[in-house]
Amino acid sequence: MTTAYLSHHAPWGAYASFVLGEFGKGGGFALSDVHSPDRSVYIAYRTGRAPVQVLPFLSAPLGLGELAYQANADGVARSTPAVRSVPGEELDRQLLWASDEWRHGPFRLRLLSPFGEVPAPGTDDDALRLAVCPVVLAELELDNGDSDVPAEMLFALEGVNRPLSDTAGGALLGAAAGRSWGVAALPGAGVEEVQDFDVIGAAFGERRPRVRRLGNAGGVMLTVPAGETGRLVLALGTYQAGTITSSLNTRFFYTGFFSNLEEVLTFGLENVRHYWELAATRDEELLQSGLSQDRQFLLAHATHGYLANTQLLVREDGRPLWVVNEGEYRMINTLDLTVDQLFWELRYHPWTTAHVLDLFVERYAFTDEIKCGEERLPGGLSFTHDMGVSNVFTPPGISSYETENLDGCFSHMTFEQLTNWTLSATMYGLLADRSWLEEHVGTLEACLASLLVRDTDGDGVMDADSARTKNGAEITTYDSLDASLGPARGNLYLAVKTWASLVCLHQALTLLGRDGETARAQAQRTAERIVQAFDPARGYIPALLFGGSDACILPAIEALAYPFLLGLRETVSEQGPYGSLITALRRHLATALQPGVCLDATSGGWKLSSTSVNTWLSKIFLCQFVAEEVFGLQPNPRCDEAHVRWQQVGSAPHGPTDQVRSTDGHALGSRLYPRLVTSVLWLPRPWAEQAATRQTPFRVPLTT
Repeated sequence: MTTAYLSHHAPWGAYASFVLGEFGKGGGFALSDVHSPDRSVYIAYRTGRAPVQVLPFLSAPLGLGELAYQANADGVARSTPAVRSVPGEELDRQLLWASDEWRHGPFRLRLLSPFGEVPAPGTDDDALRLAVCPVVLAELELDNGDSDVPAEMLFALEGVNRPLSDTAGGALLGAAAGRSWGVAALPGAGVEEVQDFDVIGAAFGERRPRVRRLGNAGGVMLTVPAGETGRLVLALGTYQAGTITSSLNTRFFYTGFFSNLEEVLTFGLENVRHYWELAATRDEELLQSGLSQDRQFLLAHATHGYLANTQLLVREDGRPLWVVNEGEYRMINTLDLTVDQLFWELRYHPWTTAHVLDLFVERYAFTDEIKCGEERLPGGLSFTHDMGVSNVFTPPGISSYETENLDGCFSHMTFEQLTNWTLSATMYGLLADRSWLEEHVGTLEACLASLLVRDTDGDGVMDADSARTKNGAEITTYDSLDASLGPARGNLYLAVKTWASLVCLHQALTLLGRDGETARAQAQRTAERIVQAFDPARGYIPALLFGGSDACILPAIEALAYPFLLGLRETVSEQGPYGSLITALRRHLATALQPGVCLDATSGGWKLSSTSVNTWLSKIFLCQFVAEEVFGLQPNPRCDEAHVRWQQVGSAPHGPTDQVRSTDGHALGSRLYPRLVTSVLWLPRPWAEQAATRQTPFRVPLTT
């Protein structure tokens, strides 16, 4: 495996991360964003009489330091230590679920971003304080056991402007950028603050003092005695105070526990053991998971990206507000990501799903109209694509993304989002919180009515666009793909998602004592229409049921995940009430996974459509889960190897990247993205195990 790929190291819910991994490009803290600031990160050590070894995380070559501000600096004698820039190929790296470790000779750097189950606010303040503290840890270790002279190591960052000891009274040593972010250690033998124009010279040279407050780089160093191994533990913390968002005013939830950056850093260092143990538990869980090394990496890389996009806020009335930001696009709670990130959140903090769904109902639901020729007819309930962008909430009923008079990217996703809210609500309610489901039964019934209205000819498939599109047409979540997946009307992917929504609604309404028969009957019609479209000569179902694309698409099977995870195994069985549909989709999948169809002939990786090289890894992982769990397909190591190469090589500068070119993994969009945690479905699913044993109300055979 290559080592030069960018990764985030982020606490949960802080929308802040420490970015590192791409050689020669630096890194550093990103706040309310996921892009690397590309500042130099000075990680260096020296043993014996060798040159200082500087790891390749500088954004620019080492400069003149303070001599850059002096006339005739080139002629001034400089007392600087000998320095060697470490080539990237000399580094060993292991990215695990909650850690990222780099090794070079006697030196080791570990970055820890522990995570786990998070209690809902108001249930366990002590556990919540540990979970939301906006801090990650760094651990530097240097083996000086074979030397007869002291050794030194340094961790410093470009962009600081103050030593922490000034405000911490000596209780912390380190450096900070204003009140926003900093790196800190507890005082101890050999631990010193460093801040200078030339932080390498200040740490490893003979100049004193080591702190020059005018310098813009600083951090912490440790001197390791001869014959010993030294270890330096650092807290990397952030603090974003005050009102963070516009239109809907919120602040970070953690500000209720911590008053400033110094309190965050102190708390992180005081609770090092807790965070170490939590990170070790997650790492060991991944290592013992039975997943291949490739899948372990893909899940770990995805997790680091997801955490970097998470944001727990609190409203002015004290209510918590959960946000997952959409990677490089920074959109707030994109609903077609919520439905995929649901699998992660059900595992670790299901209550956040309820918060998002409730806010959609409260602020981002609307009553739609549909276009039927020249007429405008009632269209029922639906939801916006998102809630805003870049910490700015949009007005009620409006998204930041959707625009009228378009029939491609940036058009409305009204029907797509209707299915996404429906699936998320039934999954959350049936698996995590039945009382919440009971409270929202009226909304579920309104969703069912809206699904029916959008099928004007009664064949079970959406065929009428939202009037919000005006002279345009609705699209699906696959907005950047071609005609095989982009248009909403008659789309095979969306038709199967409609069927799954109806199946889940039938289950929910029946268990709540309401009439679920309408949902069941419509699910039958939808299944029948999909089966009728199967083309025996081609061996698959064309991408658009109404014509316009005869491509073969993988996401035809995607939505089978939802009834399967609800324990409705009969509904996804070839011997069940929808057996003809499942058989057709099994045959469809077999054709899709042929080289040159939806198996890229160059790379060996999966692609979503036979007619497009734009492929999305989050959806691949979801389809892999369905292929393996529902259809019994064995994992193909060559495919997973290709998917790893796409992340580590093709999209290496961009962190977890969803949209890539299937031939080589070159990033096409959706960089620094959270949705790749669909890969968590590869692990055991305790949150769904109980559902798998339930009796279901499905006993009606499918007529075809």
